[in-house]
Amino acid sequence: MRGYAHIGVLQAFEEAGIDVEVIAGTSAGAVIGAAYASGRTVEEIKQLAENLDVSSLIDWRLSTTSFLRGDALARWASDMARNTPIEKMPRKFGAVAAVLDTGEAVLVERGDVGMAIRASAAIPGSMPPVESTRGPLVDGGISSLVPVRFARAMGADVVIGVDIYCNSPPRSGSTFLATLARVSRTQTCLLSSVEMAEADVLVAPTVGITDMRSAAQREASVLAGYRAAKAAMPAVLDQISGHATSTIWPLAP
Repeated sequence: MRGYAHIGVLQAFEEAGIDVEVIAGTSAGAVIGAAYASGRTVEEIKQLAENLDVSSLIDWRLSTTSFLRGDALARWASDMARNTPIEKMPRKFGAVAAVLDTGEAVLVERGDVGMAIRASAAIPGSMPPVESTRGPLVDGGISSLVPVRFARAMGADVVIGVDIYCNSPPRSGSTFLATLARVSRTQTCLLSSVEMAEADVLVAPTVGITDMRSAAQREASVLAGYRAAKAAMPAVLDQISGHATSTIWPLAP
Protein backbone atom coordinates (compact mmCIF):
# COMPACT_ATOMS: atom_id res chain seq x y z
CA MET A 1 0.00 0.00 0.00
CA ARG A 2 1.48 3.30 -1.10
CA GLY A 3 -0.67 4.99 1.53
CA TYR A 4 1.78 3.94 4.23
CA ALA A 5 4.05 6.71 2.92
CA HIS A 6 1.67 9.25 4.46
CA ILE A 7 2.57 7.91 7.90
CA GLY A 8 6.24 8.69 7.26
CA VAL A 9 5.37 12.21 6.11
CA LEU A 10 3.39 12.82 9.30
CA GLN A 11 6.26 11.47 11.36
CA ALA A 12 8.67 13.96 9.77
CA PHE A 13 6.22 16.80 10.35
CA GLU A 14 5.82 15.93 14.02
CA GLU A 15 9.58 15.75 14.49
CA ALA A 16 9.83 19.25 12.99
CA GLY A 17 7.18 20.55 15.38
CA ILE A 18 4.66 21.25 12.61
CA ASP A 19 1.03 21.10 13.71
CA VAL A 20 -1.14 19.93 10.81
CA GLU A 21 -4.44 21.60 11.57
CA VAL A 22 -6.56 20.74 8.53
CA ILE A 23 -6.46 17.71 6.24
CA ALA A 24 -8.05 17.06 2.85
CA GLY A 25 -7.50 13.47 1.74
CA THR A 26 -8.19 11.35 -1.32
CA SER A 27 -8.48 7.54 -1.19
CA ALA A 28 -5.57 6.14 0.88
CA GLY A 29 -4.79 9.71 1.92
CA ALA A 30 -8.30 9.95 3.32
CA VAL A 31 -7.73 6.82 5.43
CA ILE A 32 -4.52 8.04 7.05
CA GLY A 33 -5.73 11.63 7.16
CA ALA A 34 -8.94 10.70 8.97
CA ALA A 35 -7.05 8.63 11.52
CA TYR A 36 -4.73 11.54 12.27
CA ALA A 37 -7.56 14.09 12.30
CA SER A 38 -9.42 11.92 14.83
CA GLY A 39 -6.60 12.39 17.35
CA ARG A 40 -4.57 9.25 16.73
CA THR A 41 -0.83 9.66 17.15
CA VAL A 42 1.54 8.79 14.33
CA GLU A 43 2.79 5.81 16.34
CA GLU A 44 -0.75 4.54 16.88
CA ILE A 45 -1.53 4.81 13.18
CA LYS A 46 1.70 3.04 12.30
CA GLN A 47 0.95 0.18 14.67
CA LEU A 48 -2.62 -0.22 13.40
CA ALA A 49 -1.41 -0.18 9.80
CA GLU A 50 1.39 -2.66 10.47
CA ASN A 51 -1.02 -5.05 12.19
CA LEU A 52 -3.51 -4.93 9.32
CA ASP A 53 -4.36 -8.26 7.75
CA VAL A 54 -4.96 -7.14 4.15
CA SER A 55 -7.22 -10.12 3.50
CA SER A 56 -9.63 -8.76 6.12
CA LEU A 57 -10.44 -5.86 3.76
CA ILE A 58 -11.56 -8.21 0.99
CA ASP A 59 -15.31 -8.75 1.01
CA TRP A 60 -16.16 -10.41 -2.30
CA ARG A 61 -19.51 -9.97 -4.01
CA LEU A 62 -21.04 -11.53 -7.10
CA SER A 63 -22.08 -8.56 -9.22
CA THR A 64 -21.75 -7.18 -12.73
CA THR A 65 -20.80 -3.77 -11.30
CA SER A 66 -17.99 -4.61 -8.84
CA PHE A 67 -16.17 -7.50 -7.19
CA LEU A 68 -15.95 -6.02 -3.66
CA ARG A 69 -18.66 -4.66 -1.38
CA GLY A 70 -16.43 -2.13 0.39
CA ASP A 71 -18.03 -2.63 3.79
CA ALA A 72 -14.86 -4.14 5.28
CA LEU A 73 -12.80 -1.13 4.21
CA ALA A 74 -15.39 1.26 5.64
CA ARG A 75 -15.39 -0.56 9.01
CA TRP A 76 -11.59 -0.67 9.24
CA ALA A 77 -11.20 2.98 8.25
CA SER A 78 -13.85 4.00 10.77
CA ASP A 79 -12.06 2.05 13.51
CA MET A 80 -8.79 3.77 12.54
CA ALA A 81 -10.57 7.09 13.03
CA ARG A 82 -12.04 6.07 16.43
CA ASN A 83 -15.55 5.94 14.85
CA THR A 84 -15.64 9.72 15.19
CA PRO A 85 -18.10 11.68 12.99
CA ILE A 86 -16.11 13.91 10.67
CA GLU A 87 -17.50 17.18 12.04
CA LYS A 88 -16.47 16.20 15.60
CA MET A 89 -12.82 15.43 14.85
CA PRO A 90 -10.16 17.47 16.73
CA ARG A 91 -8.58 18.43 13.40
CA LYS A 92 -10.63 19.65 10.47
CA PHE A 93 -10.94 16.88 7.89
CA GLY A 94 -12.54 16.29 4.52
CA ALA A 95 -12.56 13.21 2.26
CA VAL A 96 -12.52 13.84 -1.49
CA ALA A 97 -14.73 11.80 -3.82
CA ALA A 98 -16.02 12.35 -7.35
CA VAL A 99 -19.55 12.29 -8.79
CA LEU A 100 -19.59 9.35 -11.18
CA ASP A 101 -21.82 10.92 -13.83
CA THR A 102 -20.10 14.30 -14.07
CA GLY A 103 -16.60 13.84 -12.65
CA GLU A 104 -17.20 16.75 -10.26
CA ALA A 105 -14.98 16.61 -7.18
CA VAL A 106 -16.84 16.58 -3.86
CA LEU A 107 -15.49 17.25 -0.36
CA VAL A 108 -17.25 15.21 2.34
CA GLU A 109 -16.88 17.19 5.59
CA ARG A 110 -19.68 15.74 7.72
CA GLY A 111 -21.15 12.41 8.71
CA ASP A 112 -19.89 8.85 8.95
CA VAL A 113 -16.16 8.72 8.34
CA GLY A 114 -16.21 5.11 7.18
CA MET A 115 -18.70 5.83 4.40
CA ALA A 116 -16.84 9.00 3.41
CA ILE A 117 -13.62 7.04 3.03
CA ARG A 118 -15.39 4.24 1.20
CA ALA A 119 -16.66 6.80 -1.32
CA SER A 120 -13.22 8.40 -1.64
CA ALA A 121 -11.62 5.01 -2.35
CA ALA A 122 -14.36 3.44 -4.51
CA ILE A 123 -12.34 2.68 -7.64
CA PRO A 124 -14.92 2.09 -10.40
CA GLY A 125 -15.26 -1.62 -11.02
CA SER A 126 -13.70 -2.68 -7.73
CA MET A 127 -16.28 -1.25 -5.30
CA PRO A 128 -19.80 0.05 -5.91
CA PRO A 129 -20.38 3.82 -5.85
CA VAL A 130 -21.70 5.37 -2.65
CA GLU A 131 -25.06 7.04 -3.12
CA SER A 132 -25.39 10.69 -2.10
CA THR A 133 -27.59 13.70 -2.74
CA ARG A 134 -25.05 14.80 -5.37
CA GLY A 135 -25.24 11.46 -7.17
CA PRO A 136 -23.18 8.25 -6.98
CA LEU A 137 -19.70 8.92 -5.56
CA VAL A 138 -16.49 7.14 -6.57
CA ASP A 139 -12.73 7.42 -6.04
CA GLY A 140 -11.78 11.08 -5.74
CA GLY A 141 -8.53 10.46 -7.59
CA ILE A 142 -10.29 10.73 -10.94
CA SER A 143 -10.99 14.43 -10.30
CA SER A 144 -8.66 15.64 -7.53
CA LEU A 145 -5.71 13.35 -6.91
CA VAL A 146 -3.99 15.80 -4.55
CA PRO A 147 -6.80 18.11 -3.36
CA VAL A 148 -4.88 21.38 -3.20
CA ARG A 149 -7.88 23.53 -4.10
CA PHE A 150 -10.12 21.96 -1.48
CA ALA A 151 -7.31 22.45 1.02
CA ARG A 152 -7.23 26.19 0.33
CA ALA A 153 -11.02 26.37 0.51
CA MET A 154 -10.84 24.83 3.99
CA GLY A 155 -9.07 27.94 5.24
CA ALA A 156 -5.33 27.66 5.85
CA ASP A 157 -2.50 29.75 4.47
CA VAL A 158 0.09 27.07 3.68
CA VAL A 159 -0.81 24.08 1.51
CA ILE A 160 1.57 21.11 1.50
CA GLY A 161 0.58 18.51 -1.08
CA VAL A 162 1.58 14.87 -0.76
CA ASP A 163 1.59 12.82 -3.96
CA ILE A 164 2.37 9.13 -3.50
CA TYR A 165 1.21 8.08 -6.96
CA CYS A 166 2.66 9.99 -9.90
CA ASN A 167 6.30 9.89 -8.79
CA SER A 168 6.13 6.16 -8.10
CA PRO A 169 7.00 3.47 -10.67
CA PRO A 170 4.13 2.43 -12.98
CA ARG A 171 2.84 -1.11 -13.02
CA SER A 172 5.16 -3.34 -15.04
CA GLY A 173 4.22 -5.99 -17.59
CA SER A 174 2.37 -6.10 -20.89
CA THR A 175 -0.81 -7.89 -19.87
CA PHE A 176 -4.19 -6.29 -20.51
CA LEU A 177 -4.62 -5.25 -16.85
CA ALA A 178 -1.06 -3.89 -16.58
CA THR A 179 -1.48 -1.86 -19.75
CA LEU A 180 -4.86 -0.54 -18.61
CA ALA A 181 -3.34 0.46 -15.27
CA ARG A 182 -0.51 2.34 -16.96
CA VAL A 183 -2.90 4.20 -19.27
CA SER A 184 -5.08 5.15 -16.30
CA ARG A 185 -2.03 6.36 -14.38
CA THR A 186 -0.85 8.51 -17.29
CA GLN A 187 -4.28 10.11 -17.69
CA THR A 188 -4.72 10.72 -13.97
CA CYS A 189 -1.29 12.29 -13.49
CA LEU A 190 -1.62 14.52 -16.55
CA LEU A 191 -5.00 15.81 -15.37
CA SER A 192 -3.74 16.30 -11.81
CA SER A 193 -0.48 18.06 -12.63
CA VAL A 194 -2.02 21.54 -12.81
CA GLU A 195 -3.65 21.32 -9.38
CA MET A 196 -0.56 19.76 -7.79
CA ALA A 197 1.53 22.66 -9.10
CA GLU A 198 -0.65 25.02 -7.04
CA ALA A 199 0.62 23.58 -3.73
CA ASP A 200 3.05 25.75 -1.79
CA VAL A 201 5.24 22.66 -1.39
CA LEU A 202 4.76 19.24 -2.99
CA VAL A 203 6.14 16.16 -1.24
CA ALA A 204 6.37 13.31 -3.75
CA PRO A 205 7.97 10.11 -2.43
CA THR A 206 8.81 7.23 -4.75
CA VAL A 207 6.90 4.21 -3.50
CA GLY A 208 7.06 0.78 -5.11
CA ILE A 209 4.65 -1.88 -3.88
CA THR A 210 4.47 -5.34 -5.43
CA ASP A 211 3.03 -7.26 -2.46
CA MET A 212 0.60 -5.58 -0.07
CA ARG A 213 1.14 -8.42 2.43
CA SER A 214 4.87 -7.71 2.71
CA ALA A 215 5.81 -6.14 6.05
CA ALA A 216 9.15 -5.08 4.58
CA GLN A 217 7.46 -3.20 1.74
CA ARG A 218 5.08 -1.50 4.13
CA GLU A 219 8.01 -0.30 6.21
CA ALA A 220 9.80 0.83 3.05
CA SER A 221 6.75 2.90 2.12
CA VAL A 222 6.75 4.61 5.52
CA LEU A 223 10.46 5.33 5.15
CA ALA A 224 10.00 6.70 1.62
CA GLY A 225 7.42 9.18 2.89
CA TYR A 226 9.62 10.16 5.81
CA ARG A 227 12.68 10.77 3.65
CA ALA A 228 10.73 12.77 1.06
CA ALA A 229 9.23 14.97 3.77
CA LYS A 230 12.63 15.51 5.40
CA ALA A 231 14.08 16.53 2.03
CA ALA A 232 11.25 19.03 1.52
CA MET A 233 11.38 20.34 5.08
CA PRO A 234 13.48 23.48 4.39
CA ALA A 235 10.92 24.62 1.82
CA VAL A 236 8.04 23.71 4.14
CA LEU A 237 9.49 25.67 7.06
CA ASP A 238 10.23 28.62 4.78
CA GLN A 239 6.61 28.73 3.65
CA ILE A 240 5.28 28.44 7.20
CA SER A 241 7.57 31.18 8.51
CA GLY A 242 6.19 33.56 5.91
CA HIS A 243 2.52 32.85 6.62
CA ALA A 244 0.14 32.25 9.49
CA THR A 245 0.75 29.15 11.57
CA SER A 246 -2.09 27.08 10.17
CA THR A 247 -1.11 24.37 7.71
CA ILE A 248 -3.17 22.18 5.41
CA TRP A 249 -2.11 18.78 4.18
CA PRO A 250 -3.85 17.47 1.06
CA LEU A 251 -3.21 13.78 0.60
CA ALA A 252 -3.17 11.68 -2.54
CA PRO A 253 -4.27 8.09 -2.84
